[in-house]
Amino acid sequence: MRVIAGEFKGRTLHTLPGERSRPTTGKVREAVFSRIQHLVPGSTWLDLCAGHGGMGIEALSRGAKFCWFVDNYPPACRVIARNLALLSLDARAGIICADAGKACRRLAKSCGRCIDIVYLDPPYRQHDVYADAIRNLPLLLVPGGLLIVEHSADYLPQVEFARQAVTRTYGSTVISYFEMGESR
Repeated sequence: MRVIAGEFKGRTLHTLPGERSRPTTGKVREAVFSRIQHLVPGSTWLDLCAGHGGMGIEALSRGAKFCWFVDNYPPACRVIARNLALLSLDARAGIICADAGKACRRLAKSCGRCIDIVYLDPPYRQHDVYADAIRNLPLLLVPGGLLIVEHSADYLPQVEFARQAVTRTYGSTVISYFEMGESR
């Protein structure tokens, strides 16, 4: 897995072995960042269910000022830490090794509404993980914030606090964008 663009373009990232992780493909990452490229510089990200951290690292490479990486699988947290160290990004990132909902609650207590963009990508069949994370995001997203959800074609997570802006399909991967509605 390589970083597509920005400061770390072409750099290879460590990934998790086996089938426990489903990294977002380069095609999907490029499509997401093409749509939101004007929002990335200077933004604060939350990469939920981060796996090896590819989405958040792509955001940092393209100018995001900070990214929180969250995953509940300790080997994933270690791979994220390796990737951040490889690119000397430790000062621009934080890792929380906990489930998504718990991590959101912890961040909300420490920083309030401090996140500009959330990328949520749990295992597709774990609808409870989507629901728990989404339930806690209004406490974190800034006015005008953006939630990007990666999901399967047969399931659209319910996001009551934001307007669904657009949904795009890339093979078996679906990306839905939800906007808080207030200007940044």
